[in-house]
Amino acid sequence: MYFVVDLDREVSGQQSAHVWQRLWELRHVVPVAAILPAVVSSACALLPDEAADGLLVASLTQVPRGSAWAQLVVDLRDHSDRNGVLRLCRLEAALRCSVEKGERLHDDVPWTSASQRVDSRVNRRLSVFVRGWGDLVARRRQDPGAHATLVELRGLAAHVAKVLDEASRQVAASRGHCPALDVAGARVQRHSREMKSRWQRAVADHALRHRNLLTLSPWDVFVRDRPADLRHANLLPLLREAHSVSLWRDVSIAHWNASEFKGFHDRVAAILRRSGGRSLIAKQV
Repeated sequence: MYFVVDLDREVSGQQSAHVWQRLWELRHVVPVAAILPAVVSSACALLPDEAADGLLVASLTQVPRGSAWAQLVVDLRDHSDRNGVLRLCRLEAALRCSVEKGERLHDDVPWTSASQRVDSRVNRRLSVFVRGWGDLVARRRQDPGAHATLVELRGLAAHVAKVLDEASRQVAASRGHCPALDVAGARVQRHSREMKSRWQRAVADHALRHRNLLTLSPWDVFVRDRPADLRHANLLPLLREAHSVSLWRDVSIAHWNASEFKGFHDRVAAILRRSGGRSLIAKQV
């Protein structure tokens, strides 16, 4: 059951503040998340962004309505020592394994609707949910508010995305590229022989097997076994590396107040907002 408040349509000022205060008060009665002005982007530059107007309930990931996703989890804690030193080869192997497993899942999962069956066949969507960013910072005893910490983690997030990209490209080499590229190409190639040739070269250079790959959560910038330290919000730009966003939260925010709760979501929304994106929507899940 969903209770939705669209802040685009709420009167600003006291009414808006009341909505967020009420959601804050309900946070321990029912799980409270916030639907953000997000899109789902493609790992392949030849495919456009899509509106994230649905939700995968198991992971609270925002997705296009009726889409089909193979969901997997890779935790950075499992691939680093107690000082936060990454076992990079093991992490990369886990990421590649997730892509291969996700590809098999698309063929094995009994999708529940016709739209999901079509979407699975056409888009081969993966949600490789990489977790533990705040935990890694804590193990390394880094300052979460320092710009250098953000730069280092963004570099790691970009590397994670690259490994997933390369793994998907390898699957495409043996099983064929994402069929959504053929759907998109059919529109482009109608225009001229030159456009057809350009599209074919672009597909040869950039084609992947899977339309989407990396999922991140704004709540994973915090340390999971500690109260959420708002200094870690400095790490939120990591989300720009993601193709999809999860709202899953397993950190305590009991020490926050309603203003901090709303302010955090406003900051996440500002990072994720795309051109044409909607304002923040509060949602009780």
